[in-house]
Amino acid sequence: MDSSRPPSLPPASFGPRKLRPWYLVATMVLTWFIGVHGLTTGCSTLMFLRRGNVTDIDAAAEAAKNTDDPMQVIAAIHEAARMQAMSEIREITFPLGAAKVLLAALLVVASALAMAGRPGARSLALQALAANAILAAVDYALTKQVRAAWIEAVARSAPKLSPEQALLVDQKFWWWVERVRFAVFDLGTLCLAALALTRQRTRSYFEAAREAAETIDEP
Repeated sequence: MDSSRPPSLPPASFGPRKLRPWYLVATMVLTWFIGVHGLTTGCSTLMFLRRGNVTDIDAAAEAAKNTDDPMQVIAAIHEAARMQAMSEIREITFPLGAAKVLLAALLVVASALAMAGRPGARSLALQALAANAILAAVDYALTKQVRAAWIEAVARSAPKLSPEQALLVDQKFWWWVERVRFAVFDLGTLCLAALALTRQRTRSYFEAAREAAETIDEP
């Protein structure tokens, strides 16, 4: 009978998974959804810019005028005005849209690999987050004309709306909404994910996953 110590199970069977922080999973799931959303909206924007079918803002306001939900009215006017403004500076918005699609796809892949603890995924995810954050800042700086156009269009639609709906067309309010959206959703979520990836517990998890992968690969 062999009295030697039985071989231990490979670390990959249970070790790295126990080390995986919950906040890493939460932020990577969030960035995965952000990437999927960027893919879908980016593709639809590129298709619109390529076809050039501009929706009339007044027609959009009239079509949504009788709805019970005032936010649907604002959303319809917002979308029509935004698309019209984007088509007017297609030489800027089309390349930005293409870059969004590519970087959103990278974010989806990097988030999935990071959740799985794949070797090198942490570095790839950090690079994807940085690239998407830079693009978000560049897009925000270059598309001020688009924001101004749809906010002004929403404000001009006030006479066509009911008194209750007209309360939602204040220009200062929407400018602040856009600033908060950019700071909190466009940049804040990416920064939060980057913070989760740089925590010591996260680094330990990826190190354990790397060692587990190397152990499995050994003959």
